[in-house]
Amino acid sequence: MAGIAAERQEKGFIDLINRAIKQNKNNPITLIVGRIIITNVTGAMKYSGRQVSGSEPYTDVVLKIGKKEFCNISMKGKEAPSMAGGGLRGIELAAPGLGRRYFQQVHEYLVNKEKLRSGDKVPDIYGKIPKSVLKTIVVGNAKMGGPLDFIFIGPMNVSGRYDTKKNILYINRTFFHEADTYAKTHDLYFRLRARRIDQRFDPTAKDERGIPKIYGKSPSKGDNVGRLVIVNEDAVPVNAKVINIR
Repeated sequence: MAGIAAERQEKGFIDLINRAIKQNKNNPITLIVGRIIITNVTGAMKYSGRQVSGSEPYTDVVLKIGKKEFCNISMKGKEAPSMAGGGLRGIELAAPGLGRRYFQQVHEYLVNKEKLRSGDKVPDIYGKIPKSVLKTIVVGNAKMGGPLDFIFIGPMNVSGRYDTKKNILYINRTFFHEADTYAKTHDLYFRLRARRIDQRFDPTAKDERGIPKIYGKSPSKGDNVGRLVIVNEDAVPVNAKVINIR
């Protein structure tokens, strides 16, 4: 369902833009999303590439500006939007070694502080990402299907209003952030959680690079890794278990 909703959000945004351009006799329009104003918009399309790791790309929608320039946009829902993407492999493309250190620290924390044993349920563990790499992770790079210019945070059903007299398309109920500014003004955290409810702690499991997997194999579905996402400070519970990544 999450994938279907994301597709609906992307399509709705793209359709609004291209419809307004068509109303303007295929001439450029001005786009206003939140406090951001983008002029000379000549088209919108879904990003067609992927990360070199094979994961979903950072960019969801591409705006065409004039005849030759483009803006990359990441589309997010309003409810605790996850930032970046691509899991551990994707993060390693942006900040080599950061994901490895996080997984190693989580493993140490669970063994030494939580005293978990094999087969125990693993609590969600958050890791505060160092300020020094926030821009690199949020903006991304070409290998990750970036770099991002903007982050769109809004409803899955995108709506707007095209003012034909002013030639301005207004997008409703949406926050639009310049990607590098977002990185400067927010704290970001890794969040590690199970993919399946029946996954349990395996202190010996490692991937082919020697990085602790934390989770053992799901008896019901066979998944043998956790899910790593990046969230902002608003998505971290008050009583969350948080480590500072070294």
